[in-house]
Amino acid sequence: MDEWDAPEWLNRYRAFKSLCAAVSGEYIRFSLTTGCGDVSYTHSQRTEGLPNYSCRLEARDGAVLMLELDNWRGRPDDVRRVVRKWLGEHSNLRGCKPAQTHYGGDEYWRTQLQHANQ
Repeated sequence: MDEWDAPEWLNRYRAFKSLCAAVSGEYIRFSLTTGCGDVSYTHSQRTEGLPNYSCRLEARDGAVLMLELDNWRGRPDDVRRVVRKWLGEHSNLRGCKPAQTHYGGDEYWRTQLQHANQ
């Protein structure tokens, strides 16, 4: 059986979905674990005016992290690392408390929350 080659538009869309998963995954772990509301997340399929195939984080301090697919395609570990670092630099965890859920939280963000509230 011949292997089907997906068209480039489909490969690009799949890569964008992977980018969104990497960015929103770290954002969700951060948000659920810390309860911090200093940052919002969106992407170009949800928000007009953003570059096509991009994800955006915006902090209360006015900082913006824009991740465009062409710069990050195929680099999910780098994306997660950059997003985690940026979230740490542009959020204030002092006084934050996670919502009561069954989610145990992300170990990295639990540690950051504990350090901020000592």
